[in-house]
This record gives sequence, C-alpha cells and structure tokens, in this order.
Amino acid sequence: MALAGAGYYLEDRREGARRDASDASGASGASDGHRAASPRPSVSSSSSSSSEPVYVPDYQDAELTAPDPDYEFDLSAGKVVPAETADWYLEVADGEFVLPEDSDAFVAAGYVLSPADCVRGIEREPVTELPYDELADERPFCVRSPDGKNLVIVRLIEAVPGEGPVTVVMSRHREGG
Repeated sequence: MALAGAGYYLEDRREGARRDASDASGASGASDGHRAASPRPSVSSSSSSSSEPVYVPDYQDAELTAPDPDYEFDLSAGKVVPAETADWYLEVADGEFVLPEDSDAFVAAGYVLSPADCVRGIEREPVTELPYDELADERPFCVRSPDGKNLVIVRLIEAVPGEGPVTVVMSRHREGG
C-alpha cells in the first residue's frame, strides 16, 4: 500500500511539471489512452491502411543503464537523465517501469515487435503496468508518446533487485513518410 501511495504522489507531481512545460510550449493535452482489451494482435499484417501512420527509425538499439531510481530513461533523446528531468520518460521504480500518465504502452506476446504491431497492440491491449518480471528474457514492449507521433520499442536486458541498476535497449521510431 505504501508503494502505491508513493506512485500516485510521483505521478501527480510529474503531471503538474508536465502541464507547466506544456503550457510554456503551447502543447495541448492528450487523451487518457485507456481502451477496452480485445483479442491479441497478429504479428504480421499484409494490408496497409492509409489511416495507419508510418513510422521511420530514429535512434536504434541504444543500450542504456540507469544506475538507480535517481535516474530515468529519456525516451525522446535515447539517453539516461536525472529523474524528473525528461518530458517523455521511462521511470525506474522498485521492480517496474513507470510511464507518464499520458503515454500508452503495449507488451508483446512474443519476441518480435514492430512499430505497426505496437500501434495495433496499444489499440487492442494497452497496459498501464510494466513489472520487470513480465519483461524477462528481453520480451519487448513499446511506449507511444502522448501526441502519437513517436514510439519507442524497449527490451529489458537486466534489472538488479532493489534499487540496483537497470539496463535496457531502446529504439525510437517517429511518424513520417
């Protein structure tokens, strides 16, 4: 129970900071990203829809290590930064990753995850929790930015129990084409 309360405190504090940054940049709010779950998405799709965004690679296979919870992963820049400094981040917490409240995530059923699979997965089976145990063996997951224009595919390489270092490999894809 105490950890859940701490998580809410961190989310509320971060949300206020993000709102301040959004107000300064003129960004608009995002939807809450919660959708009803439905059957698992297929890994491959032969049809391409003009309404489906096309994502192009940005940074690829960046291996990063956050030494402890005082650091987080900056998803936009593809680097490790001090906690609470990135607008779009993956927070390192006790036994799990914590997403920004306005981002969406999806955990792949297998070991292959493309940007198109990520979008379909988020639309059909979004997740709000990313415990390290469910991401073992480098099972990929993805995070979509609040504006939907960026995706990061992440693999957990190693997480030392407690407040030890966490190593991931991340690849960012941006909407383009």
